[in-house]
Amino acid sequence: MIGNDIVDLKQAAKDSNWKRPRFLDKVFTVEEQQLIADAKNQHQMVWLLWSMKEAAYKVNVQQFGKRFFNPKRLECEFVSLEKGQVVIDFETYFTSSEISKDYVYTVAVLNPKQSYKSEWFRDKKLEISKQSDHLQNRFLKALNLDLTTIIKNNVGVPKLYCNTKVLNTSFSLTHHGAFSGYTML
Repeated sequence: MIGNDIVDLKQAAKDSNWKRPRFLDKVFTVEEQQLIADAKNQHQMVWLLWSMKEAAYKVNVQQFGKRFFNPKRLECEFVSLEKGQVVIDFETYFTSSEISKDYVYTVAVLNPKQSYKSEWFRDKKLEISKQSDHLQNRFLKALNLDLTTIIKNNVGVPKLYCNTKVLNTSFSLTHHGAFSGYTML
């Protein structure tokens, strides 16, 4: 199983005031809040931690089939700025992040030695309402499979179908602001 998340840092700055009272307390553990306070670029650190949590959450939902909203239940740790892990209860998810001045992109997996394919891209001129369709089409084109569609299951996890048969392919899709990405095992 695999998960990913991308954050457009400029869009996040417009849409979310993470400095508002109690936001950090609701989303991040005491240790994570200290990482934010100590960071040279606090805005980037907030969204790196968020991205790690989101990517790991997607794997957890695939693994256990249950959605929940409790961001503090997901605890981030760093091996390096680009490598880390997220612990949810007793499960550990291994993350790899790409960080730039424009975006943060994270992929999470159960096994850190597992290889995967991942691509992110910028959709500068695409309307937000069409971004999801464009991402799905680009992902399906990369698979090079005919007659394949994506349908979400009852907990919102996307699954690949060829005709009416579900394919056993683990993948994840994400988009935010001007950026989109997909990853697959």
